[in-house]
Amino acid sequence: MVAEYNSGSSSGSALPQQPANTTLPDKAELWRWSLLFYPEVKNTCLVWQDQYGLNVNLLLLLLYLQRQQLLCSSENIKLLHQSLTAQQQFTLPLRQLRRSLPADLNDQAAQQMKQALLQAELCSEQLEQQQLLATLALCTLDHAAPADPATASAPAATTVVSLTELYLQWLGAAISPILQQQIFDLDQHAIQLDFQTPKSLI
Repeated sequence: MVAEYNSGSSSGSALPQQPANTTLPDKAELWRWSLLFYPEVKNTCLVWQDQYGLNVNLLLLLLYLQRQQLLCSSENIKLLHQSLTAQQQFTLPLRQLRRSLPADLNDQAAQQMKQALLQAELCSEQLEQQQLLATLALCTLDHAAPADPATASAPAATTVVSLTELYLQWLGAAISPILQQQIFDLDQHAIQLDFQTPKSLI
């Protein structure tokens, strides 16, 4: 993710729409959040990406929503994850090609190639986020009671459902005590990060 940057049914029923008073995240704001937050949690994200098939852009979106006390269902998380299938046909090959280049390239042309691949991957990542936001418009978000990071000192103290945990559960991850602590730490880090967002998206 972030390039490691240092339908209706047959009966005609429509998918649920956002309530009229809901404002979805802005694509520029979500991208800015991603560039700020991802470098601090990169290692955890990449481990989960490799172990569970997690999409880091979707994880970052869920953490952004959770920061705003907005929650969505496991069914909506599934819809969001599956919406990225087509875009992954571009992002994954670019990432694999860039990673396959030797890390100690000195030739100027080779370095330019690596930078070009990085920029192409970043563009593909941005398109992924735009696809996620378009799909999010088909989801219904719930407004959760805000968590108090000052009083939460352990996973058991969290009363708000973790979207990170819901996503990992949907991917089939076994939520062990160690993984539970990692989820809690990531959620709390996202809440406490110094990043200016609207007070509420609803």
